[in-house]
Amino acid sequence: MSRARVLFIGLTLVSLTACGSSEVVDDHYYSLVLAAGVPADDVEDVAAHLVVGPIELPRYLSGRGLSMQVGPNRIESASHHFWAEPLDEAIAKVLARDIDERTDGIEVERESGRWTGDAECRVRIEFDAFHPTYQSQVLVSGRYWIVSGDANERRDFSLSRRLTTDGYANAVDELRDALQALADQIAGDIRSAPTCGDDAAASVAADQT
Repeated sequence: MSRARVLFIGLTLVSLTACGSSEVVDDHYYSLVLAAGVPADDVEDVAAHLVVGPIELPRYLSGRGLSMQVGPNRIESASHHFWAEPLDEAIAKVLARDIDERTDGIEVERESGRWTGDAECRVRIEFDAFHPTYQSQVLVSGRYWIVSGDANERRDFSLSRRLTTDGYANAVDELRDALQALADQIAGDIRSAPTCGDDAAASVAADQT
């Protein structure tokens, strides 16, 4: 039996056991925000304001249960393994924190479901995938738009992480790691955006001299 198949069985055993047994199965909750750790408390001169969101998820990711791809075209939601908060809110919080740590001179906050009118820069993100698979990996893919001045740039992303340990907790850790890689990609594009990147930071620095 392949290593990938063993890990897939490990991820699904709890759900299958719960369906075939009268024993009480405990519910488990997972937090991307707690996995992100404590943000750095830094004070810096602000050149621009960036809003992260809205975060758009496909319907199969909008429920409480963690979703897993169990075949080439089949998705299942876990019965006793849940996100601790709505997934779109958790992703927005984590990405806003990660992007803030990767950009200088930019005030970053998350959008709570609607666009705000006072931000020089905005990032809207649409996910196609954010889940573990039967092939013992996690997939994070989709696209994002950086709105800066008159520019509206679209970028695609497709990230994967290999699962070397079974269980949903490890899958959540790898999803968290993939979000860090996504923040790296977004932050790099933000730094080159006309109204929220290096040019804006340089303008603030010049005003202070």
